[in-house]
Amino acid sequence: MKNIRFDFTCSRQVPLYAHLCNQYLNYDELNISIGCDGQHSSGQYSAGQHDFGPQSYFIEAQGEQNQLEQLADAIAADFLISAWLIDSSIKVIDEPQGSKTLLPFPQSVSSPAIVPFCQHCYPLIGDNQSAKFGTLDLICPCCKGETQLTSAQKALTLSDIKAMAQGLLTQGPLTLAAADNLQISLTPFEQPLSERPQLLICNPNTLNAHFCLNDAQVLALSSIEKPLICARPTQEHDKLSAPLYDICFAYSRVILVLGEVLRQKGVDWVYIKGPHNRPKLAWVDGAWAQIASHDLSSTQVQTKHFIAPEPLREKVSFHGYQAQWQAAKRSRSHQGELSVAVLTQVPSSEDSDIHCTSMLSDNNQNTVNTENHTLADAALFSALLNGKFTSHKQAKNAAVIYLSHTHASQIVTCDNKADTELFFALPELPDNGYEIFHQLDSSPQKAVAQKFKSLFPEDYLKLLSLKLHGRRDNLQSLWAIAAILIGLNTQEETQSQARLSDALMAAAMRYHGANAPRIDYPLTKGEAHRSLNWCKTLGTVLSFRIAGNDDPSQLAFAMQDSLADYLSNWIEHIDLNIGVHNIALAGNELINETLCKRISLRLGKNFPLVVNRSLDLDGDNLAVGALYVKQRQLNAHD
Repeated sequence: MKNIRFDFTCSRQVPLYAHLCNQYLNYDELNISIGCDGQHSSGQYSAGQHDFGPQSYFIEAQGEQNQLEQLADAIAADFLISAWLIDSSIKVIDEPQGSKTLLPFPQSVSSPAIVPFCQHCYPLIGDNQSAKFGTLDLICPCCKGETQLTSAQKALTLSDIKAMAQGLLTQGPLTLAAADNLQISLTPFEQPLSERPQLLICNPNTLNAHFCLNDAQVLALSSIEKPLICARPTQEHDKLSAPLYDICFAYSRVILVLGEVLRQKGVDWVYIKGPHNRPKLAWVDGAWAQIASHDLSSTQVQTKHFIAPEPLREKVSFHGYQAQWQAAKRSRSHQGELSVAVLTQVPSSEDSDIHCTSMLSDNNQNTVNTENHTLADAALFSALLNGKFTSHKQAKNAAVIYLSHTHASQIVTCDNKADTELFFALPELPDNGYEIFHQLDSSPQKAVAQKFKSLFPEDYLKLLSLKLHGRRDNLQSLWAIAAILIGLNTQEETQSQARLSDALMAAAMRYHGANAPRIDYPLTKGEAHRSLNWCKTLGTVLSFRIAGNDDPSQLAFAMQDSLADYLSNWIEHIDLNIGVHNIALAGNELINETLCKRISLRLGKNFPLVVNRSLDLDGDNLAVGALYVKQRQLNAHD
């Protein structure tokens, strides 16, 4: 007789795993106990609340060898891959640590605890050779996916879905009323160029014929979360002309059957648009992190609950999120329940006992209040919450690299007294190509600017036609300008910074060489903080192109690699001054696969990198982290 423990360690809570652990309490052949170890928990799973940091779901059993082997086979079949799974193991234990108590898991309309189909019902519903093909309301004892169907979805027949597919093929774009009005098209939608095209993959077997993907990306696409993954199409694809796409697999029973019908008709993928609520993931420092979790235009409200250290303030709201400290303190503990709600409207400051909305104000105009680094502070404290401190007083000797195209991109330090200081902020770039070239031509980069003008007149004219909209103190704007300077061009007549930035990131992903030129990222010293001499950076790029470097993918990669190297040098400088124990990473610019890899390589070898994978990298993490930010007096216009 042996005691065996099956562990599934995840970077955040996985409701389906809790659901499956509960089901195995009914496994009659063996005496089963279950549990979940959180980062700060004592081994017992607290009802209705969850820690930040890794969660380890476990099943324990005692039995003979053949019984345990049968159990292992059953568990292997039932525990489908989660994007948040970071480790799994089977080990012999002396005594069981679990219990017979059911593990709780959150129920949410916008983020169901269980998946709509699993390995038991998928072959029946989604395989066209099955007698049950297209039976949407098929009862599944494992995932119970039929409980997620609306009455309208239950009424759909296979003939209805085949008619939808035929309408798409013969009449054009289709709106699925039975799938939250999701729009489907065989051709690209007319949409803002700031939005990356999204594709639903109908034929996973041809995925590698259309996109360049690694094993981790394929597993994530197949995972129970069915996320959106940023992918690069194969080079010179005859139909996929955008540099990057957000792609996903079928995520509901309706979409699953429709996708299979379309696959039978030779359709490998379709464009999608609408409130599908697929989480957007990025590979950051060796594991997946969530960039964004939902569409804020959705009418649904999602609430998460966590166990977290006692914060400095009780409530904060920000850009559709509300974080609130609920003072249900435990005996001899300062921990309580932290609630994060996704709202359709931000509460007014009158609804709160502090002016937290104003406190979190990030200047949405094109000018930046450089003294306001509250958002970067919030990102720092949110990241450190991920298992790094159990009291806000322990959040010290750290720095955050916050790279965002929706808020100011900054590096903020936190000393041994937990006082924060703005070390670096990206500068605001000009909003048009004429001014960009004028500033290059008026700087020490004048010679290379004039040679660029004479040697590459077409690219020079494209630079002059460039218009940058929205925030311009970000990497996205810098990448957009560089994309034109190195000869990368999108096929749209009107070039957006988002599409140009994607072109540069896709080019960097194509480069597989061992060496690349070093691009300069020199600092400028202002009165309060450092910034970037962007003219010198772009001048270096032009120098290499003028010197004969005609490989835009190498220069695109060089920009990412050199920036990571400079970031490492800056952090080492900070370390000498205040001592750096942790480097937090946050912001939606981390969707940049190449830059994240180079940061992990350059910075990760000298400093522990911290990412809060329990929250979005640029969203609810700011609302949560703001609860731990010391209040500052901001300028009146903020």
